[in-house]
Formats: sequence, C-alpha cells, structure tokens
Amino acid sequence: MTLSASTSQAPSRYLLTLLSLTLTALCGCALAGSPPLYHLTRLEVPGAWSVTVKDINNVGQAVGTYQDQDFVSHAVLWDDAGWHELAIPAGAEVLGIAYAINDAGQIVGTADDFMTLRGLLWNAATPDQYTVIGDGTALQVQPNGISENGVVVGSVRWQQGVPNHAFVWQDSTGLVDYGLQDPTMLDPDQNARWSDVNSAGRIVGNWYTQSSNVHATVGQVGSVAVQSMSDMTESLPSFPAAINEAGLSVGVGLDPATAKLVPVIFSLDGTFTQIPGAILDQVNGAALDINAAGVIVGSAGIGTQSGPGLGLKAWVWRDGTIHDLFDVVDDTGGLTSFRGGTAINDLGVIVGNGRDASDAPASFMLTPILVDPVFVDGFDPAP
Repeated sequence: MTLSASTSQAPSRYLLTLLSLTLTALCGCALAGSPPLYHLTRLEVPGAWSVTVKDINNVGQAVGTYQDQDFVSHAVLWDDAGWHELAIPAGAEVLGIAYAINDAGQIVGTADDFMTLRGLLWNAATPDQYTVIGDGTALQVQPNGISENGVVVGSVRWQQGVPNHAFVWQDSTGLVDYGLQDPTMLDPDQNARWSDVNSAGRIVGNWYTQSSNVHATVGQVGSVAVQSMSDMTESLPSFPAAINEAGLSVGVGLDPATAKLVPVIFSLDGTFTQIPGAILDQVNGAALDINAAGVIVGSAGIGTQSGPGLGLKAWVWRDGTIHDLFDVVDDTGGLTSFRGGTAINDLGVIVGNGRDASDAPASFMLTPILVDPVFVDGFDPAP
C-alpha cells in the first residue's frame, strides 16, 4: 500500500483500516512460519528522488521532507488523504524540512535559504500557511520538538560567530532564549540545544563543545536555564533525542566498556542505562523515540559518534525484546534496507527510513499486526 493522493476519510477510520489490513496479513501468512509483527506502508511523494520521514502523531499524520529531481528539499505532511507539501518562504532553492508534529496537527520545521535558517510552524489543516517562529532577527532558528500543548523547543543562533543557545517558543511569550549550560565557561565553542519537550514542560537536550563531546541537559518550561541532567551525563558523553509524557527520555550514551555510543534510556534522576541488544550486530547505535507505553525505536550502526542518527539497521524494543525491523514486517515494500526507526506513536505505529533498490533514501510506516485469539490454535476461517 502506498500513501499518495486519495479520497479523504476520517483519520480514525484510516487507522482502523490499516489495523484491519494487518490482521488480514497475519491470517494469510500464518502457515508460512512465524507471523510478522508489522504491516508496511510506503510513504512516498510521486517524482521525488528521496523521501525522509521525521515524526508521526497519534492521529496517524506523519511529517518529513522529500527531495525533487533537482535535489531541492520540500517539507511534507502525510495523512489519510495522501501527501501535502508544506508552504515555505518564496525562493528559487529554499530548502524545507518538517521535524515534528503533535496530535493537534501543529508542525515545526525549517526553511533554509543558505543565508538564514527560519523556524516555521504549520497546521496540518492549512498546509499552505505558516508562522515564523521568533521575530526574524536571529540568523538561525532550529526547532526540534513540539509538545501536545504547542510548546516548541530547539536552538537559536543570533549572529555569525556566536554559539547556539537553547530556546523555548510559546504563542503567549514568543521565542525565549534559555542560554547555555554554563555561561561562565571560557570555551567560546560551548553550545546548547533542546531536543524535545513533553506536556508537563520537561525539556531534554544537550550541551557540547566539539562534535564528540555532548552531554545531556534538562530544563523546565518557564524556568530560563539549561541544567546538567546528572553527574553521570556530565562525566560521560550522552544525548537524549526524545521524551515521553512520563518524563522518560531516550538517546545515546557512552558505554565505558567499548568506548562507543549505544542506545540508552534516561531515568528521571538523569542516569542512563543501555538498552540490551539494541546495537544488533553493529558496534554502536541510537534510540530515537519512546512512546507512552515505553516502546522504543532506533538505529544500529550509526555512522557518527556525535549523537543520535540514522545508521545501517532499524530496531524496536518491546516487551523486553529487541527486534530487527527488517525481519519482522509482512513485506519490505521494495526497500533493500531499513536505516532507522525514527518515531513511534502511542498506538505503536512506527515511521522510519531506509534505502530502495536504487540506494535512494525512502520512508515507511509500520502498523502493528493484531493477533486475534481465535487464530492462535490454528482455527481455519474457511467453511
């Protein structure tokens, strides 16, 4: 199944249709061996050279970016009616990316004209309109996350040659500079950025001085400060990528035994624990998202030691078990590899990225396959 322009239907009905399809898929393949865990749907844009998905909400709306044949990036939304390009400021080669979406359909992303990086806020109901985050005086505004109540977090650079500061934006306050983790630090290369925020206003992010030196930070909306997450995260490289409503966050942390960044979960006290088996057969990896039930998705074999990112394989951690996502789908949809599970919603639907037969970046959505108890003992539905 491909998500492209189609007849509109209610989002809830759309999700129920997908779940019904996955149940059908399970019944059809039960005799072939172990049943798959997920039904795959390709996320596509006709004519695009590459597609990259970034996030999914509980309504089933996903956002990301695609590149056209001229390698110009466009911000994109997928929903039950297909795909929609998100409007960005005019220009010959302005690059657009959508990074995150909440359940209300508020979307944050960027438009880059190679001189100024603008942070943008869209609404899924009106994809042809946008709001500029901030007053337009900053050189770079990079939003990374948005809470269910519309709080946006990220990093801001006010002018060339100065460090990035963490910021919080709300409609009522505008963009507020939360500064650096240690304003007294003499190193001029100290930077701070927020990664994600939940509805309770707990923010996670990191500060860094070099690409290999990142340390987890935490903050609270309304308290203008960037704080170290714990003594552990100050002594070991660490980087939270996402936070759930319970305040648990996931990302990467240094494994002292191997000196590699590995997928970890951060406790409320700021300490982190490695997720067993999450590097699969690779040497490193990253956890990229966690849902309300504590199911985590991520990537193995990341090509950088600077923090979370796509790698060579995609995985999901559920019920205490790691699964290589490429091995537990009903069909790979023409993709030759999965490179990372990027986001997961509270229904367990996963979006991620991989490569197609031409080695171009491609995206997918994985819907959990329902197990109907009537088929557990091999019940044959045929008369």
